[in-house]
Amino acid sequence: MRRTSLRLSITALILGYLCARAEAQAPRPAAPPTPPSAAGAEKPTGDALAQEAEGKPKEPEDEKDKKKYHPLTGHAGVGFNFTQGNSDTRQFNVSLVVKYDPRTQDVWKADAFYILNSESGVTSVDRTSAHLRDEHTLGGRWYAFGDAQYLKDQFKEIDYLFSPTAGAGVRLVKTADRELLAEIGAGGVFEKDEPGVRTSSGALRAAESCDWKLSDSASLTESAFGLWKTSDLGDAYYHLDIGVGAAINDHFELKVALIDEYKRKPPDPTVKRNDVAGIVSIGYKL
Repeated sequence: MRRTSLRLSITALILGYLCARAEAQAPRPAAPPTPPSAAGAEKPTGDALAQEAEGKPKEPEDEKDKKKYHPLTGHAGVGFNFTQGNSDTRQFNVSLVVKYDPRTQDVWKADAFYILNSESGVTSVDRTSAHLRDEHTLGGRWYAFGDAQYLKDQFKEIDYLFSPTAGAGVRLVKTADRELLAEIGAGGVFEKDEPGVRTSSGALRAAESCDWKLSDSASLTESAFGLWKTSDLGDAYYHLDIGVGAAINDHFELKVALIDEYKRKPPDPTVKRNDVAGIVSIGYKL
């Protein structure tokens, strides 16, 4: 009996020892992480800041361009040329070119030019011209236009020539540096010659113009048009001007231009039909 009790006691001790050892060797669950305090929070690194900045919405490029864009641009110039010696000549000219483009469907353009030339104290050229137009975009490269042309030429004996026309045109080339336009229209022409003769007629008009930015500091401009009276297509008026401008600084520009005016039937048959003028002027860019 004693042996049996002893065996049971030894067995119980061994089992207790084995259970205690197994419990000690069993893996314990990891303690939950302690949340960092506000004072001990790590500051974002440079990469984190860069990623955060990239994630923020950027200002659209169009909005930046709008802030820098000026809808009114233009050029005002004045020139004076003279020769002295075997021949005494004086030439004075004033020009103005304005363009208003609010980036809507309409673009307004205006220009004016005056030239006075004398030889040995006698006036040989006295001409004034002005031009106003609106171009309305129809879609794509096409546009409609309204145009008004004015001319006064003392030596062609034209007291005034006024021609309002309307029509359609196409932008054959339209890039950031180049623009080439061609158009055709119809309207009327009202003319008064210096002897006092007034005439009026329907009119046909065809024109083209080119603007080419050669570089950051140089540009080329060219325009030409023809105006025909429907009552006499032989009585036509043609205009051509071409010029090159070079920037002196941000606002001033040196410009050299050639202007050709041709009246097919001047009021006085003895008057020359063609007048050509070379212009050198200093201009201010608006």
